[in-house]
Amino acid sequence: MNRITYSRSAVAAALAGLLTIPTTGPAQSYPIDCAILLCLSGGWPGSVECTAARAEFVRRITPWPIEPPLQIWRCPLRARFGAQSPVDRIWSIAATVLPGQSQMPEGRLARDLAVEVAGSPAADVDISDPAFDVVRSIRVYDIDWYAFAGTTSNGDRDVCHRQKARTRLGSYGQQGDFSWAGFRITAAPAWLDTNLHPDGPCIAAGRYRGVGVEWTDTFGTHGFEVVRY
Repeated sequence: MNRITYSRSAVAAALAGLLTIPTTGPAQSYPIDCAILLCLSGGWPGSVECTAARAEFVRRITPWPIEPPLQIWRCPLRARFGAQSPVDRIWSIAATVLPGQSQMPEGRLARDLAVEVAGSPAADVDISDPAFDVVRSIRVYDIDWYAFAGTTSNGDRDVCHRQKARTRLGSYGQQGDFSWAGFRITAAPAWLDTNLHPDGPCIAAGRYRGVGVEWTDTFGTHGFEVVRY
C-alpha cells in the first residue's frame, strides 16, 4: 500500500473534523476507544471529542485501578462491519457517528487519514501492520518506591531499607494485548522526574509514587502524561 503524506496541520484538522459531533439533534454515541485511537494517532488535535478521549486515556491510568489507557478491543473493527477491511471499518465508525461528514469536501482527506492510521488490507482484526505502531508505542510506568540508607538493628553496617519497591511496566503486544512486566527503577525515563538518587548502599534512594504513560504519534512526536498520588 502506498503511504499518504500530509502536513501535520492538515492531518490534525482532518482528525478534528472526523471526530467533531454536531451539537444539534439527538445525542450520538461512539466507542471512546475508537476516538482515543484516532486522536492519539493524530497528535491529539484540538476538538471536544479529542479532549474527552485524552481525558479518558489519562483517567484510566489514575489509581485505582490502573487500566490499559487504550483498549483497542473495545473499538469495533470486525463483526459490526462484516467483511470490510480495518481501513473501511474505522471509516465506517466515523461515518456512523457523522453520516454527513463524509459528504463534505474534507471527507476524502479524513478517509485517507483513516487509511493511514489503519492501513492493513486484511479483513480480520490483525493489527500487525506498521500503521498500528502507535498502539505498540504506548508504555505505562507504575511506580511505588521508597528506599533510604540506614543500618541494621545492631547498627553494625550500612543497608538499604526498601519499604516500597513496586515497579511495573505495561506495554502492548503485536495484536494490541496489554500486559505488565517488571523493570529496574534505574531504567525509569527522565520525563517521570522521579528525583531518586544513589545513596550509600541504595541504588535509588528517595520516595516516588506515580503512574506515567508515554506514546509516539504517527508523526513521530513523543508525548507523555504523569499522575502523582
